[in-house]
Amino acid sequence: MKEDIKKFYDNWYPETLPCYIQTLMELEEKLVLNTVEELKEYRDIKKEGGRVLDCGCGFGSYFSLTRDLDTLYLDLSYHQLKRFGRRHRLNSNRICGDILNLPFKDNTFDLILCINVLEHVRDIRRGLRELHRVLKDRGVAIVVVVNRDSIVREEIFNDFKIYHRALSLRDFEMEGFKIERYVTFYFLHPIFKVLPVSLLRYFIDKLYLKLDYRLRDIFRGGGQFLCVVLRKC
Repeated sequence: MKEDIKKFYDNWYPETLPCYIQTLMELEEKLVLNTVEELKEYRDIKKEGGRVLDCGCGFGSYFSLTRDLDTLYLDLSYHQLKRFGRRHRLNSNRICGDILNLPFKDNTFDLILCINVLEHVRDIRRGLRELHRVLKDRGVAIVVVVNRDSIVREEIFNDFKIYHRALSLRDFEMEGFKIERYVTFYFLHPIFKVLPVSLLRYFIDKLYLKLDYRLRDIFRGGGQFLCVVLRKC
């Protein structure tokens, strides 16, 4: 299975996807960035400093979260790491590795970002145990996954040719971690597919991004993406 995932992402070129899909993926990325940036745990690390691991960094969609921090970037796909380096002019700090067997010593990182990764992991417990192992005491893991308890589904975030399973908050209840907080986001119904891409982009920029936080309050727990903050204890 690991080889299937590696092969899939070695040939993953989002820029070749239809414009509609690219538009929704860009919206999701903006919402992830906004969500993480507003988390107290992330802001504390950014203010105080600390060692950071971007676990499953891909080609660097969320680089702005970590570019000013002491960060190591890990991904299963060597091809994606090369794209990351070219895209952001990084010559080092990139490591090819597997979340189920992280190539780091115990108690190494103050913060781990793990965004859109654990959906592809069959053994969630083992993946979480590895994150726990390499975190320092009281360290924090910020995990973003597709939400199993979402009130809407958008197939581009759920249907993959490789193993992919949406997760719920219950999947993160395990000894050694305390769930500090969680938030769900992205409430855009698939019906918006009917809009031409130009109108969809206008709607997103002028209205949806301003409504997102209000929708989170209304549909708490029902967003298509789930962000969980885990504290090592």
